[in-house]
Amino acid sequence: MTIENVIEICVAIDIAILGIAYPIIVDKISNIGDKYQSQYIPVLFNNEFPQKSLKFVYKEKEYKVTIFKLLLVFTLVSFLFIIFKTEPFWGWDNWMINNSSNLIVITFSFVLTILFFLWLDKVILFNGKSSSLLIHIVKKYDALSEEDEIRQYYLKAINELTYYAVEKQDEHLQETLLEFYYKTFANIRRAHAKNQPLEYPVDLYFMVNKLNEESTVVQNRKLRAIEHRAVSGIWLLGEDFEEITISEETYNWLWRNIYTICDYPRLVKMFWANSSQYYDFRLQPIHQNYDFEAREIINKQEVARREKERKRFIEFHYALGGLVYYRKKYDLLKYFFEYSQSLPPKYVLLPESMTEIFYWFEHFRNEFKNIGTPIDLKYYFPELDNLGNRRQVNYWICSYLTILFIRQYSLNQYYTYQNFTDLPNLPDDIRELGNWLDSTSFFEKCLNNVIENKDLTKALGYEELVLQKKETFKQFIEELKEQITNKIGEQKRNAELSKEMITHFYESSTPILTEAFEVYNPIFIPLDDEHNEGSLKLSIRGAIILMSKSGFTENDIPHLNYDTFFASSIARESIKRYIPNSFFVAKTKRYLLKREDLITSLSKLIGENSEIIIVGINIQYRVREILENSSFKDRIIHIPSTEYNSQDLLFVLRKDDLPAVEHRDLLDNEKEELKLVSINDELKIYASVIDINKEENKEIKDKWNLDNEPDNLDLKVQLALSFLSIIHWKDTREVIQINITSEFREQGIPNHINDIEPLNNDNKERTS
Repeated sequence: MTIENVIEICVAIDIAILGIAYPIIVDKISNIGDKYQSQYIPVLFNNEFPQKSLKFVYKEKEYKVTIFKLLLVFTLVSFLFIIFKTEPFWGWDNWMINNSSNLIVITFSFVLTILFFLWLDKVILFNGKSSSLLIHIVKKYDALSEEDEIRQYYLKAINELTYYAVEKQDEHLQETLLEFYYKTFANIRRAHAKNQPLEYPVDLYFMVNKLNEESTVVQNRKLRAIEHRAVSGIWLLGEDFEEITISEETYNWLWRNIYTICDYPRLVKMFWANSSQYYDFRLQPIHQNYDFEAREIINKQEVARREKERKRFIEFHYALGGLVYYRKKYDLLKYFFEYSQSLPPKYVLLPESMTEIFYWFEHFRNEFKNIGTPIDLKYYFPELDNLGNRRQVNYWICSYLTILFIRQYSLNQYYTYQNFTDLPNLPDDIRELGNWLDSTSFFEKCLNNVIENKDLTKALGYEELVLQKKETFKQFIEELKEQITNKIGEQKRNAELSKEMITHFYESSTPILTEAFEVYNPIFIPLDDEHNEGSLKLSIRGAIILMSKSGFTENDIPHLNYDTFFASSIARESIKRYIPNSFFVAKTKRYLLKREDLITSLSKLIGENSEIIIVGINIQYRVREILENSSFKDRIIHIPSTEYNSQDLLFVLRKDDLPAVEHRDLLDNEKEELKLVSINDELKIYASVIDINKEENKEIKDKWNLDNEPDNLDLKVQLALSFLSIIHWKDTREVIQINITSEFREQGIPNHINDIEPLNNDNKERTS
């Protein structure tokens, strides 16, 4: 049997494919995706068999060729076996060997033809009906594993077909898309850990946001189901009953969607309606499960987590109300206020009491409440995105809350326990009470601005209500201020001083006072009889002051450096002032010298006496440099002084004329009266913190004459840091004070070098 007409048949088929069909189809391939304005559908086509490419690496370069193109080349190469006929190798002689060239050509041509029709079907599929293409892509997406990189491109392509369907109002795609997205979102939620916030793939967030944008520009009449699921938040919040926490990323995208549709009331109403259902059915409070044997709540964490979720959800919708008010969509606000799915009406996204209103008002007003992202960045408003006016976001949200305040007076009471206009329940924390008191002024300002908005009150039907209740509103705010003020006073009076904070005060004061005395150790010598018999004795004492009680109580306004400021003040104003000043009092002679005469004068004054030292007080750079370069640098003792006019002062005296310091113990009645405790036994320093607002300390309070301010909420405590240090100077001392002239201050006429008299050589000469 012979094989004939191979060239005529196979070549004709291959040439037809290569010369006629291939160029036409390639042109069609180049247009794949144009119909849908897609960047990813061509990528998917190139991943289809036989369009899929094979990779080759040659000399470190990668080359790609499609399976169909590669087979086409092999088919053309197979013609060479017919053109160049050769004898069989090794003398083989059988039918298959003798017709091998024809069989190869036939095989490649046959396979090429089959692949051509497969290829043609794929081209028709990707250029044909959108519904068929969508079904094909969805099947491929479902068949791929989540780890497959190409899977994300199938999702992107499905999203592009969704945009196409909405733009062209192609209703044939709606059911398939709804089924796909329901299954996709449900699978993600089902596979996610229930105790972790859920973040969807970013492509799904972009898809929903894009559909929100399309809903604002396309007159949607046929694809209302897709529009509703995208705009209302059903896809992002979930259509199932999986109890999964909404992530911050989801909230951010929900706000982007709201930002996009905020000027379209029909769309915002869809979101509000779905949110109401979600909050009422899916975010219901978890009831506490109390274990009576263990006397504890078993599900405490679950209850707290759900309460946190509910607050986060409500915060979002109060911000939405502020945005709607800012955009002046007053009819939409009226829809919010009237939306309910039960009888009697239940407004789940709106406050039921004044307590809720003032809690959230303080939450949005006080920027320090939001440690994370500030409110004005978390809920950005159109045209309020620059530094100069972004704080207005807080104002508009707070203003919305004042509208809710007015609304409370329009509500009907259906149950006996309902009281919509009663004063709010106040917090117990003193700091929070102070914040609420600060909020009342801003609340009053926002309320007045809302009342003056005639268009708003007319649209909401509150015109008569505002006229009738205007004075009631003012009275409410005044009573609230009074109630807050009274509770702050009561809380402060009854608050116990913190033992831990008192201990910190003692522990922090001790090193400050100790170090202040230790600075002057070099100028003190041991106390002897001459010191005791001396007539010049100077005392340094501690002090007693009043300080705000809140500095020593928990859960109150914190005071910076409450534990160190008093000791630092005593060290600065008493110890470091009076010890150096004792040299002023003890001086026996004074000279005013020019800077250039200083060393010569010191040489004449001191001579060769090695027992003479120099005490320098606040020596500045220029004088210090002169002394450091002189022979007297080893005789100088530098000490500080907080006296403002003590600068460049030198005191020349013998070592045994230096003063002595005596740290005396306090009297017992003083310790008892001030309730002192020892904080340094060596220096005999005592301290106390007394709450003078208690009845047992009334006598101490009376000494301060505080009854003139009975309404002052800044209650006081008495702080005491008590000690008694005596500086003793000898009567036989000889202390020479030297001032240095300065061009910056007038000190008199400088002394001449001839005016300098040397110090006496010994005590005998001084006593004579």
